[in-house]
Amino acid sequence: MRTLLSFVFLTLFTSLATAQTTLGVRAGYGQSSLHAGNTFDVVTDRTGTVGIASLGMFAEVPLTDYLSLRPGLEYTQRGTSVGLTQDIQLLGIPLPVGARARTTFSYVDVPLLVQLRLPTESAIQPYALAGPSVGYAVAGKLRTSARALIDFQLSSTEVDLEAINYERLHVALVGGAGVNARLGQTTAVFLEARYEHGLTQPYNVPLVRDGVGFKGWNVGMGLSFAL
Repeated sequence: MRTLLSFVFLTLFTSLATAQTTLGVRAGYGQSSLHAGNTFDVVTDRTGTVGIASLGMFAEVPLTDYLSLRPGLEYTQRGTSVGLTQDIQLLGIPLPVGARARTTFSYVDVPLLVQLRLPTESAIQPYALAGPSVGYAVAGKLRTSARALIDFQLSSTEVDLEAINYERLHVALVGGAGVNARLGQTTAVFLEARYEHGLTQPYNVPLVRDGVGFKGWNVGMGLSFAL
């Protein structure tokens, strides 16, 4: 992770000497859940999504007139919600049948994306982006609730990632598209949507043999500034 961060900062620093380099900030909101095999139903009635937020910065370094390298540094959340059909321990915390567990993990992410702009001279420029993202988990929280006529919270617990042997390193593939609108010679606003599919398994779910990982989507907007 330190090597990746060093690479990103080196890229950002080096790009400052490039006249066409663009720096930007991005904030987003989306939904995250687990992808898993059919045996996940052994301990759950269904999995669900949780709301997640992201905030970060990036550099857009042109490779050609329409192709750019877009490294970044982001704070990102991932998680899932699970309805339980039998008593289990999840993340070291005992959960009774009928409870719903919502887990949220905070990550520092280093996306290394390639961005392709459509060839147009208009002030409105569509683009697509794709590439890997590597993250490191820094915190986690588990909230439990039960349902009578309405949901009511049972507990909210900080998760000790070391104690549960949580896999902090997260690798995912990211793809998305957006629209960039120039406001002037050096400033632009953008709106984009992303989907990510995790390649690593963050933790083991009791009684489940299939590997599980995070997936989700995120819609973000921000500002960019050409140097």
